[in-house]
Amino acid sequence: MKLKTDIYIDSSEAKIDHSQKIYLMGSCFSENIAAKFSYYGFNVMANSHGIIYNPLSMARAFQDLVMEREYTLQDLIQEEGKYLSLNHHGSFEGSDPNIVLELINKNIQEHYSFLKQTSFVFVSVGSVWVYQYKLSEGNESMVVANCHKLPAARFEKKLLKSHTTHESLMSMIGLIRQVNPAAQIVFTISPVKYLKDGFVENQFSKSMLHVLIQESLIENVSYFPAYEIMNDDLRDYRFWKEDMMHPNEQAIDYIWEKFSETYFEEDTLKIMDEVKKTRQFVSHRSLSSDPTEIEKLKKDQQKKLQELTYKYPQIVL
Repeated sequence: MKLKTDIYIDSSEAKIDHSQKIYLMGSCFSENIAAKFSYYGFNVMANSHGIIYNPLSMARAFQDLVMEREYTLQDLIQEEGKYLSLNHHGSFEGSDPNIVLELINKNIQEHYSFLKQTSFVFVSVGSVWVYQYKLSEGNESMVVANCHKLPAARFEKKLLKSHTTHESLMSMIGLIRQVNPAAQIVFTISPVKYLKDGFVENQFSKSMLHVLIQESLIENVSYFPAYEIMNDDLRDYRFWKEDMMHPNEQAIDYIWEKFSETYFEEDTLKIMDEVKKTRQFVSHRSLSSDPTEIEKLKKDQQKKLQELTYKYPQIVL
């Protein structure tokens, strides 16, 4: 008896190994996948501006990197003693504007340098529902990457037009190509449900992204079906967190397994298995209270790490 729908994904012709750099941009799903890459010893970097959901803000973030934009005090707004950028996630907020600007500009430089050398760029788009911030001067407004829990009256919720969304997707491709023509670009649609937008609105948004991403698949640009794996393969509510909007750890592990089958060769999977076993050994804590036994375990763990990095100098731990 067949009780679930299995999704079969064609193996990617372009493969990922530990000698390459991997860059990710987008939703919290990109953070989850970046964490997997990092755990298994890959050289990975993600989200120069923090977690972003809409493609217009992602395109703006890539533009910041490629143009090596330098943010100034005029680019920040002050709210209840905190300084923040509407182009960035809340993790960039702070009470000292100089520290905020230093973090923002340092990130742009580091991520730009990394982007120029990366082999794969994964872009996880989440929604075409956006929020425009009503500026105090004139009638100008801008689409924000994050609302920072500012008063709702300052924002206007809108649906990105299809041509604007497509232009944003193509803009990302063009900007990446400008500094790294050889990079493989892979779009995904975040499986996260944005139910605060509404059930119908969330489905409409995901459908719109599906259509426009397919129209953007040019040479060396592809699509990985994370959304379909979550919603058509797993399907069951037991694979969602308690909020019923975010995939849980079991679901992320399953999607990563499918991802691994698509992008990794056997030699890479072998190295990943050794990295995993080494990390598990290093994470062990001695059950003994004997200082000699504790010190011996620490030395054994350090030796194991050294052996692994000597055997595979391309891994990053």
